[in-house]
Amino acid sequence: MNNRLLDIIKYKTAGRQKPFAEFMGWTPQYLTKLLRGDNFGLQPVLTLLEKLPEINARWFLFGDGTMLNDDKLLELRMESYSRARSILLLDQYIPVMSPDEIRHFEEVLNSGSQSCFTPSDIARWDMLLQQRNNSINDRVNDAIAKAITPCKQ
Repeated sequence: MNNRLLDIIKYKTAGRQKPFAEFMGWTPQYLTKLLRGDNFGLQPVLTLLEKLPEINARWFLFGDGTMLNDDKLLELRMESYSRARSILLLDQYIPVMSPDEIRHFEEVLNSGSQSCFTPSDIARWDMLLQQRNNSINDRVNDAIAKAITPCKQ
């Protein structure tokens, strides 16, 4: 169980034991004892499951299943889908973004942070994208018309 406690510490505080002990309301010495397997009774288990309701109790006690319960996994999946969807929606505007906007978009992709593009940015991009598409369609139609003219003769 102490290895699973280490996994929880990695999850919650990136492996830092002192901040985890503070979060749990434990002293660092008490946490060290638990990690060694000393006095790992019911009370620390209950405290941990109460403070971290996303932890799967069956996994913590027996090692069965995944560390996070199904609700937390669903929440994480929904958040990842939401972020992916917002990035994919912005992807279509890359051809009409300014260099500064492209740089910002790249920073968002690299850092995993949320985009701070405004609705007016998106409206402007929609307009630019429509103009770009109209220009492309006009050129294609001109090329088709030119290609058809010799065939008619």
